[in-house]
Amino acid sequence: MIDFRYHLVSIIAVFLALAVGLVVGSTALSGKAEQFLSQAQHRAVANNQRLAKDNGLLNNQVSADQAFAQANAQRLIGGLLPHDKVVIVVAPGAHSAVTAGVTAALHQAGATVTGEVDLQQSFMDTTAANETALTDLAKSLAARAGLAPPAQSQSQVAGQQAAAQVLAAALLDPAGATTGLSAKASAAILTGLEQNGFVSAGSTPATATQAVFIAPGGAPPQNGSEVLVAVAAQLSAASTGTVMAGSVDSIGAGSVIRNEASSPHPVSTVDNADTESGQIIVVQALKDLLDGKAPAKYGIDPGTAPSPPPTPSASPSASSAAAGGH
Repeated sequence: MIDFRYHLVSIIAVFLALAVGLVVGSTALSGKAEQFLSQAQHRAVANNQRLAKDNGLLNNQVSADQAFAQANAQRLIGGLLPHDKVVIVVAPGAHSAVTAGVTAALHQAGATVTGEVDLQQSFMDTTAANETALTDLAKSLAARAGLAPPAQSQSQVAGQQAAAQVLAAALLDPAGATTGLSAKASAAILTGLEQNGFVSAGSTPATATQAVFIAPGGAPPQNGSEVLVAVAAQLSAASTGTVMAGSVDSIGAGSVIRNEASSPHPVSTVDNADTESGQIIVVQALKDLLDGKAPAKYGIDPGTAPSPPPTPSASPSASSAAAGGH
């Protein structure tokens, strides 16, 4: 039988060996290890300082670019949309800075902003009950206004498509209010949608020929993307041109603006409309659509064009030329 003292001595020997190993390791290896860790720390600090400097320079460059855009806005878009009428439709969650900036740019371009219509969160609800409610309401409002019934669809957002078709008819007329609904009929449609909690309009906008659709902000993926693409398509079909404008923070996979590319009726998009340069591009994109050019994607997201080709602001738009002939 092994004596207990043998076990005790063995245990003491193990711990002594560990202690000796730690002492030897700390004295023999500490110099190299400490040197390695110190060098890694210096590299990390230097890299962080370089990135901070680069970030500061980029921020300064962006600020300078936006200041340049703001200072030259009058040269770039002044008088570009004389006498044109544009309605603004705002999605739930859109940044107020985008709406305000785009509105100011449109005024600077000589356009008349006929009004603003805000879609409510209830409009985004895609439950079966809400789809049925929207479809029935759209049919009822169309009948009262003397419109053909909204096109039937098997889409999961058929109710929003029908409501957007009726809404677009109330807000827009490509011919400049010569073939569209009467003011009374348009008001009845907006009142019906507003009383049921689907939109907020304040007052009934005058008939417009073009539309700007303000997309929601916030990081993608964004809820209701399919609904908003359907709304944009209806606005495009009822106008001489529609631009969807979003903010930089909503750029990325799953964003409403990127998903809009799959629409059967694509619209022009601008993904940085919370900046001065993006707001200028919204106006230029509208002008391109008036001139009969195809919808395009503008902004800073990969795959977009930075800006439409420059358009002389002195050349009148199609609608202004038509207005001058009356």
